Order: sequence, then structure tokens, then C-alpha cells
Amino acid sequence: MEELIRLSSQLHLVFIILLIILIAFNLYLLKSDKTFLKLSKRLELIAPQYYIVLSAIFFTGIIVMAVRQFAFSFSVWVMIVVWIAIVAFGIRGHKMYKKIERTEVSQSAYKRYAIKKYTLDFIALIATSALFYLVH
Repeated sequence: MEELIRLSSQLHLVFIILLIILIAFNLYLLKSDKTFLKLSKRLELIAPQYYIVLSAIFFTGIIVMAVRQFAFSFSVWVMIVVWIAIVAFGIRGHKMYKKIERTEVSQSAYKRYAIKKYTLDFIALIATSALFYLVH
């Protein structure tokens, strides 16, 4: 049983690290690309992987919780809140992206929002992972 708990936790951590890498890559693209058309094509290629990894984090989190008999602690609640916030702000960003006009103001507003969103996602993931994996 301990083997299953350790393996599930390690798999969960692997997906968290993968998400951090995707967030860092998105931030790099947002800060490096000059034309919005080129940026939007690259972001559209990365978005499915981003949300697949988020769903994998959810799935492995459920597995870890099931193995631990759904014992809720403070760090588990923090992880749940961070995951919901990442998904909610991702949905908001996707809606904002779909409404972008061809004006520079609209495109720069989305770019500013996306940079803030990915930066906060990055900080929240690092802080939550440190809280859970360093404390436990």
C-alpha cells in the first residue's frame, strides 16, 4: 500500500513539474514574440497540452486522495483551491482570447492578462508544491 501511495504522489509531482514547464514556456512566448498572429498560433498549439496536464493533475490528485482514504488536510484544500483558480482564470482567459479584435489595444490587453495569469499560476504552483511536498 505504501508503494502505491509513493508512486501516486510521484506521478502527481511529475505532472505538476510538467505544468510548471508549460507555464514557463507560455511566459517565454508571451514576452518574446512581437507579432500577435505568430504568438496566437503558438499559444493555440500549447493550450491543449496545458489543459491535458491540468486534467492529469486532477486525476492523479483524486487517486492520491483515494489511496489516503480521502483524508482532507489544509494542504489538500489549498491544492484544490489553486487548481480551481487556475482552471477558472484559464476559462476567463480563453473567453478573452476569443473576443480579441484586430486592434493593438485589445491584443495588448490580452497579452497583459495572460502574463499576469501565467505568472500567478507559476507562483501558486511553486508555493503549493513547496507547502505540500516539503511539509509532508
